[in-house]
Amino acid sequence: MFHIFGDQERAAYVDGLRSVVRPGGRLYLLCFSDRQPGEGEYGPRRVTREEIAHAFADGWKLDSVEAATIDNTVIPAGVLAWLAALTRI
Repeated sequence: MFHIFGDQERAAYVDGLRSVVRPGGRLYLLCFSDRQPGEGEYGPRRVTREEIAHAFADGWKLDSVEAATIDNTVIPAGVLAWLAALTRI
């Protein structure tokens, strides 16, 4: 649900994750990508790779960010997304 939060809510979300994921724990994040066409047409705001890296810069190691697709019933071809793998440090 990372893509639904505004900047302040996003920081609180990451702080909350940091408080419950032990060091060495893994987090997998799937969110709408800025590669998805039609800004504002379907779904929440799009997220850049840089926004993911910035949000998780403190207390996390960004292991990977890969292109992915979110299957859904609204857009038959799926929604372009980012799948990030992070480790709590």
